[in-house]
Amino acid sequence: MEKAEEHFNNTAQNYENDIEKIVTDHESFFNQAVSLVPDGGIDILELGSGTGYLTEKIIEKNPGASVTCIDMTPEMIDVAMAKKNLEVVEFILGDFREKWPDKKFDLTISTLCFHHLPDIDREYIIGKVRDSLKDNGIFVNGDVFKAGDTLMDEILNDRWEKAMIKNGLSAERASGMINKRKAAAKFIDTPEGYREKLLNAGFERVFCFYSYDIYGVFAAFK
Repeated sequence: MEKAEEHFNNTAQNYENDIEKIVTDHESFFNQAVSLVPDGGIDILELGSGTGYLTEKIIEKNPGASVTCIDMTPEMIDVAMAKKNLEVVEFILGDFREKWPDKKFDLTISTLCFHHLPDIDREYIIGKVRDSLKDNGIFVNGDVFKAGDTLMDEILNDRWEKAMIKNGLSAERASGMINKRKAAAKFIDTPEGYREKLLNAGFERVFCFYSYDIYGVFAAFK
């Protein structure tokens, strides 16, 4: 998981400022993910929760939910735990391939995390997510994807680079992000490949609720 911190230069304090520049349309992306959070006193697991950026949106959407978060970066967890509105959240420090709560959840959610995993680990975690969901549970994952066609991938990378610069990221850093994406191509699924993994894991229905260039939000129903 050495890749897990690559996009944010190992600086937890700058993560949230960076994420709003790096994600092409961050408001739509995160809002679409959170829109799938059910109401009521449900149990939610967030994987790769980082600084609690998404967690805050989950709590705002459903303040009555019981939320458990797992992240492997101590600096990220420290930032999240310092937030007053996240005092009710349970944080677990560790690699979610090795640490997992011993309970069932109504919803498991993750954003911008799974593309850091090797394919075999991604398949393993998807299966673990399904097994730990209650009946009729939902898995929501917002992530980056690749087209799988060389020309289309070049077009998407060019659009992403321009969007990052427009959002306020320096041209140098935007170029660096593109180079990292190209180097990490083997870790990134196509939307079709990711959907197949979800179905192979036993999810009954899989939908892509949001798609914009390299970003997508999937929901899989047990």
